[in-house]
Amino acid sequence: MQVHLPQWQASQLSQAAYCKRHNLKPHIFSYYKNKLSESRASTEQASSFIPVKLVADDSLASSSIQPAVIMTHTNGFSLEIKSDMSLTVLKPVLELLRSIS
Repeated sequence: MQVHLPQWQASQLSQAAYCKRHNLKPHIFSYYKNKLSESRASTEQASSFIPVKLVADDSLASSSIQPAVIMTHTNGFSLEIKSDMSLTVLKPVLELLRSIS
């Protein structure tokens, strides 16, 4: 099936027409198409990097505000969430973490 998927995409035929032309069962073709695309997506996600911009701010170092929560991931990164952090900033960060874990 790994050979058929790129050929099907290049053919610009519908999935049903391609299967008929190559004597493939459409439900089996569809199963492997989904299985292989899930496998590729997880491989691409696992091997991709997410850019992070680091900003040095001396005023943060001297701040008396202590982190309310410290989250440490199994891959070694940690995230400190201060008690005064804006929820509009926190929500996208948590969504990003959920998407990569």
